[in-house]
Amino acid sequence: MKRLPSILIGSTRRYRAWLLALALLAGFLVQAANACQVCIPLPTKTLADRLLEADALVMAREDPERPFHYVAVETLKGDPGDEPIDAFLPSKNRRMLARHPERRMLLARAEPGGGWAALGIADGDYERVVRRIVQHAGAWRPMETNNRQRLAAFAPLLGHADSRLHETAYLEIARAPYADIRRIATEVPTDKVRGMLDEPRYLKWRSLAILMLAQSTDPADRERIRTTFADKQRLGSTLNLAAWATAYLAIEGAGGLDDIQGWYLTRPGPSRDELREIVKALSVMAGAEVAMREPVAAAYRNLLEVHPSLASDVSHDLIAWRRWDFVEQIQGIREGMAGQDPLAAYALGLYLRSASRAARSERILPSIVEKGQAQGDMQP
Repeated sequence: MKRLPSILIGSTRRYRAWLLALALLAGFLVQAANACQVCIPLPTKTLADRLLEADALVMAREDPERPFHYVAVETLKGDPGDEPIDAFLPSKNRRMLARHPERRMLLARAEPGGGWAALGIADGDYERVVRRIVQHAGAWRPMETNNRQRLAAFAPLLGHADSRLHETAYLEIARAPYADIRRIATEVPTDKVRGMLDEPRYLKWRSLAILMLAQSTDPADRERIRTTFADKQRLGSTLNLAAWATAYLAIEGAGGLDDIQGWYLTRPGPSRDELREIVKALSVMAGAEVAMREPVAAAYRNLLEVHPSLASDVSHDLIAWRRWDFVEQIQGIREGMAGQDPLAAYALGLYLRSASRAARSERILPSIVEKGQAQGDMQP
């Protein structure tokens, strides 16, 4: 059997790599279609997800017959079996359990015969939340984003003194659709939102609080949003920029979009990282308010005139909104980036192929679409 030349083997491997990258991208878009990407850029599992996915859950303490190992003292879910738990009990956790005889370690097993993972020492509040999640195992699904009952259960835990519970609540609510986040914000005391925003230990978790602050009717809160966003623009900062931009749009509406175009989209100065954060904000706002979709689409067109490298960042919105009037602009950008950014070219090719299919079924687009389809099929 003849072996393929090494150059062909290399090309095949690269092609497969691009196919895998596209498949991962598609999977991500499907999973995150409803999530607010301002708060969580990638799908993230919460404590609830891990409990719902688990094959078995137990409360455990140190095994008196096997120091530094666990023994189950209560089964919360599934059948842990009769085999000894083969999981090491670290010294720090061992000392904590020894000091607090009423506390237990929560252990989860993903599948029968698999290993056990420690999910934290349970005190009163933590254990109550765990039990509530287990009670809903029949109604809640792992990684879901729009279960109102589930969101309502976690909203009161925002800002909890136990950072594990705050983090769980944050992740549960932050991945919900932006419309749900705005609704929940009206049910959370504004003082708690301000506390989340001002607490230093929540520095990496501030995006949700920023979005919620925009639902406040207090003039001081709105002025804080305007001032902070202006500072972000002046300093070229990207920290929580998407959240501040979304909050600014929430309080200023279409006028805020005009400001953002002048500050970011139509100037050559902003960095690519800044622009990508701004695009996230525009995407989230247009997804939540249909009336904003046309102004945002127009802003995208202006953006691509000045910053064509951002085309792949807006293409998924254009596909979702069936905006095939961008075909000629996208095709020109794709031709200009040939060989420079294959993955971005792939994303634009996906837009062009979608437009081509729409053209054949709806007969509404110019022949440039067919050209884009032909060229898009030739490149990975």
